[in-house]
Amino acid sequence: MTQQLLDSQGNPITYVRISVTDRCNLKCFYCVPEDGICHATKDQLLTPEEIIRVLNLLHGLGVSKVRITGGEPLARRGIGKLIRQISAIGFSDIAMTTNGVLLPRFAGLLRECGLKRVNISLDSLHPERFASITGVDSFEQVWKGIQAAQENGLVPIKINAVAIRGINDDEIADFVALTEHEDISVRFIEYMPVGIRDRYNTDQLVSVAEMLSQVKNRFSIEPLDQERYSTARMFRIVGGRGTFGFISPMTEHFCHTCNRLRITADGKIKTCLFSKQEHDFLPMLRQQNCSDAELRAYFLQVAGGKVTEIDDMYRGSRNMTRIGG
Repeated sequence: MTQQLLDSQGNPITYVRISVTDRCNLKCFYCVPEDGICHATKDQLLTPEEIIRVLNLLHGLGVSKVRITGGEPLARRGIGKLIRQISAIGFSDIAMTTNGVLLPRFAGLLRECGLKRVNISLDSLHPERFASITGVDSFEQVWKGIQAAQENGLVPIKINAVAIRGINDDEIADFVALTEHEDISVRFIEYMPVGIRDRYNTDQLVSVAEMLSQVKNRFSIEPLDQERYSTARMFRIVGGRGTFGFISPMTEHFCHTCNRLRITADGKIKTCLFSKQEHDFLPMLRQQNCSDAELRAYFLQVAGGKVTEIDDMYRGSRNMTRIGG
């Protein structure tokens, strides 16, 4: 009988987010701590060969969907070749989360190598505000990246926006307006305290309920059917072409529908974004005589410990760049 990754309640785990680098070309204030980031050294990072070995094993354990993350994944050398190798494994869906700055250069190559679609992180539609949030004046590059992704068939485009009170919460309806005439899906994510510790201010949290109220004040909207493992509550403007949704890690937990594992660029498994606990498989992977059977058994064991509720009070110690967005 084929083995399957299952969580502690026997639910299948079919989705893996794997980070290929902890480096990023932006410096978003909610992601990068004030004292900077201690990046992994080259020999601490998973090699392309190790990434492919692990993903082959996970595919054999029932994983059907892979998302490539970072840092900024397009900053990793040889990303096109790596995606081509991942595509050859046979996953039903291969996607990438990117900040979009390098997409004008890479969109065509990514499609050619087998990438299906992209999620683009974009927290403001105003160039000056974008620069204030990210520390880099690259809004026009990101917008060109969105256009390049559309032109090269990396669709539907998904835009991820972190809603933060006093920063960009006045733009929620403007983001939704993008979906009225374009095949774009916008996802609003509640502001989380991952990796920024004492700098997190709960007063800046904009709840999904509040965001939804703002949208209803401007548009007539309708809910969409909820996919079984979706983390987002999805809607569309009545008669609109695209969709929009809300991800509520803070106010409305969705642990019971989470079917994913995260793998960091330095070879650790996280079963929950908010947990401090990490499972370091890199030493095992690099043991000369480590068999695929041993690695499979390890992943099955770790997956079996994945709980279906948040257990660590949002005190995850790494910032998002080092976990994988």
